Amino acid sequence: MADPTHLDRLREGVEAWNRWREARSLGEVDLRGADLRDMDLRGVDLWYAKLQGARLDGAIFTEAVLDRADLTLADMSGTNLWGARLRGAILERCVLRSTNFAEADLTLARFHEADVDAAVFTGATLKGANFHGVTMDGALGLRAGTGWVKEAPVPRSDGPSPGAQGLHDGLRHTSGA
Repeated sequence: MADPTHLDRLREGVEAWNRWREARSLGEVDLRGADLRDMDLRGVDLWYAKLQGARLDGAIFTEAVLDRADLTLADMSGTNLWGARLRGAILERCVLRSTNFAEADLTLARFHEADVDAAVFTGATLKGANFHGVTMDGALGLRAGTGWVKEAPVPRSDGPSPGAQGLHDGLRHTSGA
């Protein structure tokens, strides 16, 4: 269960949240099970946050910092993470359908058994990312058995993620072979 103080602080807005985080940079952030659907969290600092089971579907996290965040079992369908940092993030068994990871830094992220169907990884940094047991039907920028494929950059989007279906035009889609 999310810490109500943390949830209230986040609802005050990204600028207030980031100032609060900076003042207590090593403090634990507990947003487990929080309902943050459709929130505009551009540039938010959720480094090392506990977000297990959170509802983040449709949220905007462009250029946010989610390094080492634990997002196990979170629903992030349609979330926009363009240019976000998720270094070492735990995304195990997440629902990531139509999520936009374009230009994101996913170095050492763990996607064990996540559903990334129709997600966009174009231009993302995936060094050391683990996709064991991932469902990746229709994902852009990923190829089974190779990890990732660098494609043409995707235009920045500040709204909800259009997912792979909305980004097919102008991209070189690669099939599995």
